[in-house]
Amino acid sequence: MSETTKRIRASGGKAERLGVDGVELYALCDGYLDMELSRFPDIKRGIGDDLAIADGQDLNDMTVSVNAFLLRHGDRLCLIDAGDGIWRGDTLGQLPRALGALGITPYQITDLFMTHLHRDHAGGLFHEGRLVYPNATMYAAADEIAFWSAPEKIDGVQRVQLPIAEAALQAYRERLVVIHPGEEILPGVMVRALPGHTPGQVGFQLGKEKPLLIAADALHLPALQIKHPEWGFLFDVDQAQSLATRIALLNEAAQSGLRLAGAHYPFPGVIGVTQGEEGRGFRNAVD
Repeated sequence: MSETTKRIRASGGKAERLGVDGVELYALCDGYLDMELSRFPDIKRGIGDDLAIADGQDLNDMTVSVNAFLLRHGDRLCLIDAGDGIWRGDTLGQLPRALGALGITPYQITDLFMTHLHRDHAGGLFHEGRLVYPNATMYAAADEIAFWSAPEKIDGVQRVQLPIAEAALQAYRERLVVIHPGEEILPGVMVRALPGHTPGQVGFQLGKEKPLLIAADALHLPALQIKHPEWGFLFDVDQAQSLATRIALLNEAAQSGLRLAGAHYPFPGVIGVTQGEEGRGFRNAVD
């Protein structure tokens, strides 16, 4: 087992403070997923193997973190995505333990900022049919709500995600705030459009001097997709739009220094994109 894989598999239930000016932000780890390479059908073996090895990973044994984030904003405790929960076994469902490491219970969460409503982001809203965060208000993008509210238009690949999305929208229907890209939903918290993975996927940008964008699933595997953004993910709803979003985001990050926090980057899941003579790379960028 590679060193990076060992670290990812040992991170469930952990919480780590992230360096962002003006806000108190934490990365939380819900656990990990063993990622089947078939979900990245465009990866070219050989090239991909070398990139994985350089990052301490193995394409034959790929493991990805499932991360969420916590923003403490005055008297508000805002959870950004809710992880996968226990749907896929005991390698996941550790988000309440990560909150506990910060002295926070799920009942104290006031707001749920959802990047999108795939199961590994919204499944953790539920445990054995009950709401894990019963006192929270949920925020979701208008385009995301519209997509999951038209099941007759959803293809077979996405249909497996539909029950969780529908359950989340139904459970929080009386406490649902519809958001739009370009809005500042709290002082210093900007909604950014990241369409493609789902039509209404959004990110949340924080900080001014050292800005950080919680970039959801615009990028899954930094070790591979930074150099080869054309290597898409099977569950991207619109492959062409997803690629365009990924390229634009990587260009912005390389040029401006914007850091990216991802749901599936190795915990704590924050990177900076670098530009050198040999092309793009990345570095860990928690601070």
